[in-house]
Amino acid sequence: MSRSGPDVRRRGPDVLDGPRQGGEAAGSGGAGSVSFDAVVDTDGVARASRHTVLAQLATQTSRLAVNVILARLLTPSDFGVVAAAMVVMVVVWQLTDLGTSAVIIQRDVIDDVLVSSLFYANVLLGAGLCAAMITGAGPLAALLGQPAAAPAIQVLASVGLLGALGNMHHALLRRTMQFGRLAAINIANALVTGLVGISLAVAGAGIWALVAGTVAGVAVSTVAAWAYQPWRPSATFSPRRLRAVARFSIHFFYSSALAVGFAQLDKVIISRLLGGTALGTYTVAQRTVTSPINTVSEAVSTVSFSAFARDQNNVEALRSGASRAAGVVALIVLPSMLGLAVLAEDAVAVVYGPGWEAAIPVIQVLAPLAALQAISRVTASVMLAMGRSDWLYRWALAYCLAGAAVMVASSQWGLVGVSLGLAVVVVVLTPFEMMMALGLIEMRLSTYLRPLLPHAVISAVMATAAWLAAALADHLGTGSALQLLAGVATGGAVHVALMWRARLPAMDDARRVAGRWAVRSSR
Repeated sequence: MSRSGPDVRRRGPDVLDGPRQGGEAAGSGGAGSVSFDAVVDTDGVARASRHTVLAQLATQTSRLAVNVILARLLTPSDFGVVAAAMVVMVVVWQLTDLGTSAVIIQRDVIDDVLVSSLFYANVLLGAGLCAAMITGAGPLAALLGQPAAAPAIQVLASVGLLGALGNMHHALLRRTMQFGRLAAINIANALVTGLVGISLAVAGAGIWALVAGTVAGVAVSTVAAWAYQPWRPSATFSPRRLRAVARFSIHFFYSSALAVGFAQLDKVIISRLLGGTALGTYTVAQRTVTSPINTVSEAVSTVSFSAFARDQNNVEALRSGASRAAGVVALIVLPSMLGLAVLAEDAVAVVYGPGWEAAIPVIQVLAPLAALQAISRVTASVMLAMGRSDWLYRWALAYCLAGAAVMVASSQWGLVGVSLGLAVVVVVLTPFEMMMALGLIEMRLSTYLRPLLPHAVISAVMATAAWLAAALADHLGTGSALQLLAGVATGGAVHVALMWRARLPAMDDARRVAGRWAVRSSR
């Protein structure tokens, strides 16, 4: 779980190249003078993206590994218990922040009084939510239709307080563009979560493997953030300073809380209306889709938010940065998600084994939808960087209201019905949200999407080739493993060949993120 936010300055080259300078403010904490701003060189954002991608790769690989092992050891019903507890934990995690991390990153000037006041507010809120989660675990579990989840909810309550203790330190690392250190923290989190979770799962701990791994990972993340960020809270608390940032903070909090609510809404509806087995199946399908895609989309949106905010007064730079960031996302998520959709049957059989066949059609619906959501996260970063957290809040509310109505109505057709209902809401509303965000930088939606068309065509050709290869392998009587291998190998080869032939600009940006200087040919 990551948090993100921004700040601004005048023009650097392009947003993906990074702003040339940070702000001028500095502050002092309990540990002496601590700078609250950063100087970023021309390749700073690419370097930050590289670090964040590595961290996300480790994090998502760890989550997927634990997910696969638990799926092999637990039944879909058991998985539903874990998923219900995680729904509560994710919501509480979001509530501990109240948008304060975004304030730290987005504001032009901050000082120790503001940061310390926000820190104490976070800790008080985190402690209160932790206590409420422990005492209310029974009713919360019953509300979700999973009474057996109550003990797991009580243990996961500690995540609220642990996260609150590290919120400001994570936000300061993002504000000062120290994404290398953030990557180290996130990798440590992923390794501890994975090691604890996998070890306990193999030892037969069942649902407690994921619970214990999650708590251990958050604890390590908070301790590491304190070690890397020298700022320490001073003995000062200013309600006046909190009121000064309340408008942006509360709107961001509303939008984030509603976004988290929308992300958990499908699970709540499935748990209440379709039961624990359906919830477990859906959770496995969703994690199969989100684990690989979050590696790229979270990295790009996190870094873009910080970079866009530091260049928010330069519309031309923001337009260029948004287009380039979307290109990098599309380069990876479109082929991976379309490929997963056409090879879902073999992937589920090989990775999860028998008993999870119901996840196949859900993956086929959610995978292309996830690609669209990943691309839209870039424009959401634009909206937030421009200070329009109120717009994000209103859009999140629209998603929740429309999503609740449509998914409840479509639940009569089971998991596939809920998945299709979710897809309808996202496909209908997302273009309008993107248009509003792009209007802030005087950019048309068609202008934003036009460079992505070649990616879509190439990905469609790749997915077709992968499906044909898997179908041929099936016709020859091979097993699911060889069919999956044939599809992945063929699709990968076709995609690389077509991208090499097309020489799309996003390839240069992707190489820069990967650490290679791209020299674009004059064509």
